[in-house]
Amino acid sequence: MSSPKDELPPVPPSPAFASSSAFLRPETSGRPEHFAVSLPSTTPIISPPPSPGVSRSASPLPEFSDKYGGYGGSPAYRDDESPLLASTSTGSRHRKPKTSPIALLFILVAGMCALAGFIALLARLAIIPSPRARINHHLGPFIPASVAALIAPTADGPAPPHPILPLLTKAKSEWSSLITGQSTTFDRFSKTYKSRYGRPPPPGFDKWFAFATQGRNHTLVDEYDGLMDDLAPYRSLTPAELRRRTAELAQVPGISIVSIRNGVAQVHSKSGKWAPALAFEQMLAAFVRDLPDMDIAINEKPEGRVLPRQQKRVWMSDYGLEGSDELASNASDPFANPSLKGFTAEWKRDGSTWDTFRRACPTDAGSRRLVESLRSAEVIAGLQVQGRSSAKLDSAITRRTKVGLGQAYPPTRELTFQRDIDASFDICARPSMHTLHSTFFSDQRAIEHLYPVFSPSKPKGYSDILIPSNHYWQPSSETTYEWELKKGRTSTPTDIDWDAKNSTIYWRGKVTRGADTPPGHGSSFQKQRLVKKANTISTGVERILVGFDPKTAGLYSVAAPMSEVSKLTTDIAMACDPNLGECSYLRSLGYRVEPPAPLNEAWKHKYVLDLDEIGFSPRFFALMESKSAVIKSSVQLEFWKGWIKPWKHYIPLSSAYSELHNLQAFFSGIPTTFTNNASAPPTQLTKPYPLPELPLNDDGTPFDGDVALREIAEAGTEWRNNHVRKADMECYVYRLMIEWAALVTPPLDSA
Repeated sequence: MSSPKDELPPVPPSPAFASSSAFLRPETSGRPEHFAVSLPSTTPIISPPPSPGVSRSASPLPEFSDKYGGYGGSPAYRDDESPLLASTSTGSRHRKPKTSPIALLFILVAGMCALAGFIALLARLAIIPSPRARINHHLGPFIPASVAALIAPTADGPAPPHPILPLLTKAKSEWSSLITGQSTTFDRFSKTYKSRYGRPPPPGFDKWFAFATQGRNHTLVDEYDGLMDDLAPYRSLTPAELRRRTAELAQVPGISIVSIRNGVAQVHSKSGKWAPALAFEQMLAAFVRDLPDMDIAINEKPEGRVLPRQQKRVWMSDYGLEGSDELASNASDPFANPSLKGFTAEWKRDGSTWDTFRRACPTDAGSRRLVESLRSAEVIAGLQVQGRSSAKLDSAITRRTKVGLGQAYPPTRELTFQRDIDASFDICARPSMHTLHSTFFSDQRAIEHLYPVFSPSKPKGYSDILIPSNHYWQPSSETTYEWELKKGRTSTPTDIDWDAKNSTIYWRGKVTRGADTPPGHGSSFQKQRLVKKANTISTGVERILVGFDPKTAGLYSVAAPMSEVSKLTTDIAMACDPNLGECSYLRSLGYRVEPPAPLNEAWKHKYVLDLDEIGFSPRFFALMESKSAVIKSSVQLEFWKGWIKPWKHYIPLSSAYSELHNLQAFFSGIPTTFTNNASAPPTQLTKPYPLPELPLNDDGTPFDGDVALREIAEAGTEWRNNHVRKADMECYVYRLMIEWAALVTPPLDSA
């Protein structure tokens, strides 16, 4: 026999609670449990729940009252029934008995107790200053999680009025703690090193510390976790095996060798592409005399090369058989003694970078499932790549209130802001992201075994060892401001006053080369998608812009055609020489094309975008010098990753670019063309705060979006000039060489 609970119809969705967590209330037998239903991202923003004093008729869950007889844990009764005198029999009418004196006395006492409890509750509420805190303190157990998240104080105070505000505050605090927490003596440095890495510093670190602190004024002496992560896989190999594999790399196309003998470094390159190895040799010059003899394999390409294949090994003991230390297969293990014999430089229709990357992921990763890895990110970009599924990792949740028909409510992904660039994400677990980036379609063949290749950049999942790029050490004319000198200028670009800069987002870039394996995916790469997104001509595509009023801490929004929004807020185009036939071809594909522009054009805009090439962006350091706020989107890790703070020095952007326009709307406001539109006035998304508690600007003045943007721009320039100088690159390479020498040099007792 089914229970009464099973006989009841399912609970209808409620527009008041957007959460899958159960609505908590005292249990009542014979009634189904009520659950809040998750709503799609287009659910209107809602107000916090009513105060404890609202009547049941004013319940935010009217459908519960209609179908199940009320809101809360009490049973429901007809209008002609009394909760205390309801008949328990069915099928016949009974005469209602008179209430006894004892029952009346009981009712009177119960009423007096209830009144006393209510008075006590009011007294307790009076000593809790914040109405928000009062509701949360007394009604928290009975409020659904989704609503509680909107009204409950956070660790740092009330819920922030805009999700960018806590990102700014946290970045400033973390950077300040990072700088002030650095070691100032070698004794303290040694203790910090041992605490972090579980081993004492190798021999020679006393010289490095003196070189870094006294010789080069290097600040971030403790921040080398990325370097240690790069070296971690190679600690499983013996010094002899590391030297053997390095010697084998000398025969691989696209690899140069820097050899150190008797304190002198020399470069060997079969391809003649000397620049990366020569720059590395120059980085060694100040301390090479202190290094032992060894060879370093330098990647001549800007992208990662090493993707060791992972396989699941089956041992005899897994089946309860003898020989527990032997593989279940008697075949020789190719991973024990890998070889690069016959290695070719490029793919010849016999594989691809993405297939190789998949095989380098853990055996239980989503990318190892072929169907999962082939799903098109064109469909889910902004949802799984940058949406609610990733919001729990990277973003704050905004408070919401009801909006009416025709009012502008932004999709969640457009108001979700990342704490960091996508380089920090595990692409093995998010395989759909790979179609958004040219690096996973590189024509350059990857190495599928653990070979020690030193490279300028790599996505997470590669095993290359990072070093500073030659483009940072010796910038070319395209990645610095020397272009102006060649055009007759005799000085660097003039520093433009902040108020004279345009409040538009600026980007120019050329089509990425060397990424066409397999062919046919170019339109989904990072540059092409950006230009198409920023220059759509369709009038049917709308963008919801969310503005922030710092005076009231309220959020408001407007809906506007995407084409008009981009025209007023961005200046984004492909750069192409008009004399080349490729320009007309790009225009035929729908891309906006402009002549190449010098880097100093960035100085004219408050926002400058930076995107990856097939590897890293060699223009990043130059853009950071512009005293404009850099918006960076990247899947590449570089040597400086642990030395910078997103939202303090630059603004991170997701690979889907969904939040791009609302970044600009937060700092610079929504263009008046849209806010003054009488036919579509702004929608108020959140109620203003009576006394908004907002972070102050660095100078102590009340928060202002444009001032906050300027602070990011100035902090980025300060970071470029003080923390990634040539002197800092030397310190990085010196420390790397000491660590590497400890791995490739045999112990004294076995030498």
